[in-house]
Amino acid sequence: MNLSSLLYNNRYKTLLLACVLSITGQRAQAASAADSLQWTSLGVYDTWEHSPFMTGRLKGNVVVEQEAIAFQRSRYGSNTYGLRVDLKQPFELTPELKYVHVRILKPKAGRTMLIGLGKRRDRAGQSPLTEQFWVYSTQTVEPGQWTDAVFPVKGAGGIDIHSLVVVPDCESTHNLKSDFMAHVGTMEVNDNPTSGTLSTSYPLSFSPEGATVPAAEGISTVGAGKSVVKLPEASNGQQPRYTALLDEALDATPGEHLAFTINGQPAGEGSVSIDLDRDGRFSAKEQFNGTVDLPSSLPYGYYRVRFHHGLAVADTRLNVHPQTVTVNQEGRNGEVVLSDGQALSALHVAFGTALAVKAVPSHGFTCSGVRVRCGYNLTGDQLLHGTPQYVDHVIPRSAFKANGVGVIPAELVRGDIVIEGLFVSK
Repeated sequence: MNLSSLLYNNRYKTLLLACVLSITGQRAQAASAADSLQWTSLGVYDTWEHSPFMTGRLKGNVVVEQEAIAFQRSRYGSNTYGLRVDLKQPFELTPELKYVHVRILKPKAGRTMLIGLGKRRDRAGQSPLTEQFWVYSTQTVEPGQWTDAVFPVKGAGGIDIHSLVVVPDCESTHNLKSDFMAHVGTMEVNDNPTSGTLSTSYPLSFSPEGATVPAAEGISTVGAGKSVVKLPEASNGQQPRYTALLDEALDATPGEHLAFTINGQPAGEGSVSIDLDRDGRFSAKEQFNGTVDLPSSLPYGYYRVRFHHGLAVADTRLNVHPQTVTVNQEGRNGEVVLSDGQALSALHVAFGTALAVKAVPSHGFTCSGVRVRCGYNLTGDQLLHGTPQYVDHVIPRSAFKANGVGVIPAELVRGDIVIEGLFVSK
């Protein structure tokens, strides 16, 4: 096909985006229509308003192939230049996280981003091409192999996403000597945060599907020091044999002597494992008899910890944190500052304390809320062997006073923070 042409026709307009699972051309099975996002048209998009692809000086190259869509990454676009996919059926941004899965194949290393274009339902005149979110993939898209890139998205509700922009190379083009082709396959939106191409980490010695234990023999709580994580209550006298509570965490600091508990009692011999080197496995050296002296040089971050109690197993996270965390802000068309006006630029605040802030929109804009990212390595992969390293939380405008002052709750100040003001035109 001629890559200088933008090709799509009626034959392909209802095609489910299928992908090749290997570079050798192995045929993949198309995902079901119930889970996959269908498209009506394809194009290119760039958030840089002076991009030659947005002004009309250049045309992007997109080709529909038999099992994927080929997109030419141009060195003349910005770092957010990507493939625009206009959806047959929009989906809503809700306060609850959804996960957009996109199969991507590219020859070059670099961050991958997804941009959502859409409009608010309460703004009849708003363009459906208004940028509503920008989010990096939660894991690295390795060059030369198909990857199920996962993008967590959410909003204040009442926002319909009409188009998705897949940015396969969200990096500066200054060192890009030549264009290259990237391929996009299946696209799905669901509630599963795990990539379909991740290798199995933290294996169990049994199949957890349907496995239960009597509630009296299960795990109700796990603890470390003064912090406790509570497991879901048993149902009908039975509890799942394996439970993963990866949105929760126990707190610790480097060098701390930790005493673990299970069901409020001291953890027994060989009952606790911590993946201290974060390699996705629990080695024999990472198994402890209820207590552990954490290395004083242990890097800050979230670590997978596993508890054993009879036949029952529970996984959660250990938040190895500093005494103070760093707070920054970012965004467009306004800024977020402390309630007293102090700038949020590498500001140090005590771990676990609430933070009073103020949203200050630029002229002609208003604040629809703020997005708070909290954790570690905030610009890197969200999942490390399936263990979340940071979370994104949207605080709606309704939680702020009329003067723009609101509170970042203490439960979100548990790692480094980036606060993004969500400013929209009036």
